[in-house]
Amino acid sequence: MTGLLDENDVVQFRNIPFATIPARFKRSVLLTHFLDTDRNFTKRGYASPQAIPTVPDLFSGGPYPNESSTFQYSETECLNLQINVPISLLQSTHSKVPLLVYVHGGGFVLGKIDAQHSTHLMVSQSVSDNQPVIGANIQYRLGALGYLHTSTADSNIAMHDQRNALLWIQTFAGGFGGDVGRVTVFGESAGAMSICYHMMAPAPSTGPLFQRAVLMSGVVGPMTAPMPVKEAEKLCDEFMDSLGIKEKSEAGLEWLRILDVQEIVDKSSKLTEQGTMWIPTQDEEWFGKEAGDVTWDRGLELIGKCEWVDAILLGTTGFEGTTLLAAVAGLTPKSFVKGVADQLGEQSANLLKKAYKLSDSMDQNLFLTRAMEWIGDVVFSTPAHALCRHVSTSTNANKKIYRYIFDARNPFPGSPCYQHPHHWVDIYYVFKTFQFRYPHQRLKDLSTRHAQLWIDFTNGKSPWSEYRYDEGGNATFMIADEREGWIQRSAKQDENLCGRDWARCELLWESWKGMQGKWFQPLKIEPMRKSKVV
Repeated sequence: MTGLLDENDVVQFRNIPFATIPARFKRSVLLTHFLDTDRNFTKRGYASPQAIPTVPDLFSGGPYPNESSTFQYSETECLNLQINVPISLLQSTHSKVPLLVYVHGGGFVLGKIDAQHSTHLMVSQSVSDNQPVIGANIQYRLGALGYLHTSTADSNIAMHDQRNALLWIQTFAGGFGGDVGRVTVFGESAGAMSICYHMMAPAPSTGPLFQRAVLMSGVVGPMTAPMPVKEAEKLCDEFMDSLGIKEKSEAGLEWLRILDVQEIVDKSSKLTEQGTMWIPTQDEEWFGKEAGDVTWDRGLELIGKCEWVDAILLGTTGFEGTTLLAAVAGLTPKSFVKGVADQLGEQSANLLKKAYKLSDSMDQNLFLTRAMEWIGDVVFSTPAHALCRHVSTSTNANKKIYRYIFDARNPFPGSPCYQHPHHWVDIYYVFKTFQFRYPHQRLKDLSTRHAQLWIDFTNGKSPWSEYRYDEGGNATFMIADEREGWIQRSAKQDENLCGRDWARCELLWESWKGMQGKWFQPLKIEPMRKSKVV
């Protein structure tokens, strides 16, 4: 195999195919050999078909140097991965080293392997710190191409793509010097939630796919719990209707398969703009017979019971709701409380009024701040807090948990979220790939330490003190702070310094109790029914 040796003495093996796609809406087939594969792995591969941004990524400061603002995609050749290996592992015999595998986010509709999200600088850092790791990035199908469910086609296609990528790593990573018994997966947002779906399912017959997990702003909760089959089939009918396909079942699928892939992407994206989320389905074949109905409240239990993961590192950013402002911009205190009352009942609405300090006469700007807190809590912060509480207190969850808050802000002028610790801002730090763009050394140090902590965890270490919910105000968080760097604080210290209030999340969780055992989406209150949420 020929890889690309970079200036950091890391060999990047790019565009390695890990599975084939026999047909649209069919599960991928794991590749178990290289017999028909070109052995030159120096160029980037195709991305999964997806909506192409019309403007550069303003959130990260604009176009990335030497990276094309456009990219090529292929429906049949998108299942590839990248392996980043210290050259020293390839030059002589070494003990096997652990693997750190990134599952990209993007709301289940966007994402690809690129220079910005590459693990190669993390690998270089691991060598400098004398605890080398091998890094990897994987791709999977997106939107309707990855998540459309019908009664006659394969289900949870994207999840099987991810599983095949991880199975490929189990099969071949040893040849690069990797220890397949020490695999850590990390993901952000939809990538982290994808890791949750793997943990909610039984391990493949060949054994565990990973032993440690890093969940960055992504724990499965009510908005992202697997969709019941009936709901998934309704979405399929809506999707076919939007394309003018009247036939159902296999006949309808045949029409879907002959359409140009861009039509599939465009209609998938249009539904996303109207509030649809492309998420996995409650499929017994994936989640197993014993799981039963995998409703939002059962996710914590299934993740906690996952026997093959021994430690979880998880956290959220300082203010998750910023990027979802458009979804709540049209709300008023009255319309919001009425929408919640209509969905959950008056008692739940009163709990939310208490949690977010709402009143009918409050200032509209202050209300929008509270609404952004609520939407960030619903999708990200409250499920994360609930999982931390469950794992640290349940006798059935035999695993360690480490909790963090990434409170550093977006450092790029011109970004819509400049100087804000918004959802996904940590992605601009952990890979070290944006350090050339930082205005201050302290941000570079924060970024380097971020990578080091994830590397420590991958090497089986405790990156900081365990989180223990029953310690109350003394429970330990690691905080990414621009002035102090990565620093441990107690929950009480953090509340006093930053005003963070986890009791708010607990009241929100309590407001959902009447929906236990049911599938519901808290953001689908009437005034927000068609709001985009990814």
